[in-house]
Amino acid sequence: MSRSAADATRFTATGPYASSKPGGTPYKLPSFMAESKKNTAQGSGGRPETPKEKVERLRAQARAARLAQSTTRVDQFIDVGRRFANKAHKVMVYSLITASGICGVLTVYSMVSLTLYNRRQRVLWIEREMQKLQDAKAAYASGLATPEQLELIKNEEIGEIMKRKKEEAKAERPWNRAKEYLFGGLKQDENPSDLSSKVDGAADNKVGVLEALNAKAAEDSKLRTATETAPTPAQPGQLDVLAENVGNAAKQSTQSWKSWFFGR
Repeated sequence: MSRSAADATRFTATGPYASSKPGGTPYKLPSFMAESKKNTAQGSGGRPETPKEKVERLRAQARAARLAQSTTRVDQFIDVGRRFANKAHKVMVYSLITASGICGVLTVYSMVSLTLYNRRQRVLWIEREMQKLQDAKAAYASGLATPEQLELIKNEEIGEIMKRKKEEAKAERPWNRAKEYLFGGLKQDENPSDLSSKVDGAADNKVGVLEALNAKAAEDSKLRTATETAPTPAQPGQLDVLAENVGNAAKQSTQSWKSWFFGR
């Protein structure tokens, strides 16, 4: 189907063209091209806008439009409260982390300090108790012991009895008896050279041993004289009864497992 001349495409110049008139008016673009050129954004310095700058510009425009829409006081209050809550949350988190670190350091320091303090106090307490016991023994040997010192000495004797009975009960266990039966001979077997060295050492220390024995005999005689001069009670006291009960309980606890098994 043939087209008319009105429908045909017209090739008309749309750009600047040479003019013979120097004072002629400048060429103006068509309206649709002028609008597209005006809408084209430019970056800083007159250069074309980059994609990143375009994204930032669009985000800023969207943010401005959103803020323009939220013109009520409630929205503004919520926005301010959100920002304040965010800052308060950050401050609280950093404060808790700092406080946790400080508390951890203080806890470790307190534990170490308390442990060292308890050890020092325990050593001092043991030294004081040993000094009290030595003073009580010296006063008992001289016959000037007070009731508290006598009670301390009796408690020490009871403790020695309990310790000895526990060691005897431990030695009566089947495992310990088996070890004693198997390895007891190894302790008795000694090298002749060791025996000769021990004999030589004993000969060298003979004078010291004799002096120690004489001192022990003198101390025993003092204890016997102090015991004879001390008034004998008419009936045993509570500590004597307690010591006797402890000895009986220790004797009962030293029974072997065989007697329990056979019902004897």
